[in-house]
Amino acid sequence: MRRLYFLILLSITITAATASNADSALVEHTSLGKLTLQQALRNPALHGSCYQMPFSQLALGLDWQHQSTAFIPEKGDGYTLPYLEVNTYHHLGQRSTVWGEASYMTGKQHGVKWNSTSDYDLLQPYILADTLGGDTRRERYTISGGYAMAINRWSLGAEMLVRAEQEYRSRDPRMRGIVTDLTLRIGGGYDFKRYRIGAAIEGNIYKQTNSVAFYREEGVIPEYQMTGLGTEYSRFSGDKRSLYYDGGGFAVILHASPVNGSGPYADVTLDYHRYHRKLAEFNSMPLTDLYNEHVGATIGWKQEKERNLAIFGHIDYTKRTGNEHVGGTSDARYFPVIACLTMYKGHLLDTYAGALYGNGQWHVVLTAGYRDGREKYVYPHRQMDASHLYGKLQGQCFVRPSGKWLLTMNADVSYRAKIGDKLQMPFANMDAAITRLIQHKYKFATANYTDVGAKVRADYAWKQSRYGLFAELGGGMTLCSASEHQAVLHSSIGITF
Repeated sequence: MRRLYFLILLSITITAATASNADSALVEHTSLGKLTLQQALRNPALHGSCYQMPFSQLALGLDWQHQSTAFIPEKGDGYTLPYLEVNTYHHLGQRSTVWGEASYMTGKQHGVKWNSTSDYDLLQPYILADTLGGDTRRERYTISGGYAMAINRWSLGAEMLVRAEQEYRSRDPRMRGIVTDLTLRIGGGYDFKRYRIGAAIEGNIYKQTNSVAFYREEGVIPEYQMTGLGTEYSRFSGDKRSLYYDGGGFAVILHASPVNGSGPYADVTLDYHRYHRKLAEFNSMPLTDLYNEHVGATIGWKQEKERNLAIFGHIDYTKRTGNEHVGGTSDARYFPVIACLTMYKGHLLDTYAGALYGNGQWHVVLTAGYRDGREKYVYPHRQMDASHLYGKLQGQCFVRPSGKWLLTMNADVSYRAKIGDKLQMPFANMDAAITRLIQHKYKFATANYTDVGAKVRADYAWKQSRYGLFAELGGGMTLCSASEHQAVLHSSIGITF
């Protein structure tokens, strides 16, 4: 029944859209030349003026990935994820704009191990885990919509994004994670002389119920309450297999760019989120708190004329801090919290400089940067560090074989080289399975990577009609110095209107 409601919503979104010049709108909405406005799109007040032309499309696609062995065991060694997606961007008049997106995805995550919790990237290292694992099924619904309006020099906007997802396994260990994720944004902008200045606030609410069940007569295996770098909360590991996650946070987004498209520009984002992990039993005893703090800043100069040119620098810093709650003596299945210790610390620095050049038919982007990741567990002391230098080259061009056809071609190549690493572990006191996990993660965290990718999209538009057809096919290969590889494939077909 939920799928029926969702498809009805997709139909309503489609019928609400109006005609557009599909070719020109597609170029505007997908061009690499819009790279400098990437952060501005998070401000709904500025989102309404980022594009001049309306554009809508309905797509049916497939995302596929395969790794020769899992680079990150907790995320598996690949996936097969079909999806249906519709999005639209439409000007209601000269002063107001609406946009929205809805999607449904279902498929399979292959070979997941040491992880029985959904949203690993968001919640790690505080996850439920076991040594067996297996394939999981995934199902996700998303819907978002925004509105912006302009009043003289002012612009105002609001946006809502909702994600509902479940991940489960139909054989032991039967993990199940059910996620609800809600984000609200409000923003404003002001044209001051030749500059457009914007500020937005984002609020997020996150919840997940997470459990593992066993039905086989052969018995059960222990589930570990992981606490980072191979450690686990042994007091509540084993048969404690039901958790709650709740949390959320806020973000502040600042942006300044020239109104005419030429001149210096800058973006700053500040994010703060926290996530609490609680046992479903023992009166929802809190186990851990994870705090994610993020700062991102971009400064650059651009020119948008017959030739587009941009030179920019970016810095991104994320700090992850984990607290563990110490439970006292139980009383009627209630554990009082007697202490809270900061045991896990993670830092990730990513900084790069880049340049963009092109025109309305093609663009080239070159970036070079430095990435440094550090993780530490306080006691007993554990540490894993890895730093890399990297470079990336992207290219895009639009070709019109005839008046009805438009080809979009993208290609990219990148290389990441290790320049530093460090590993400190009490291996003599570690379980053999945990030791193998840490050694595996360290091998891939400190490897060199070469990535190559390409994508081609063909659009066909009927004359005297707002409708068009498209087909898209893309793929890529990653070669790892650990003598492993990854292949990815993306394909989609659909209509534009």
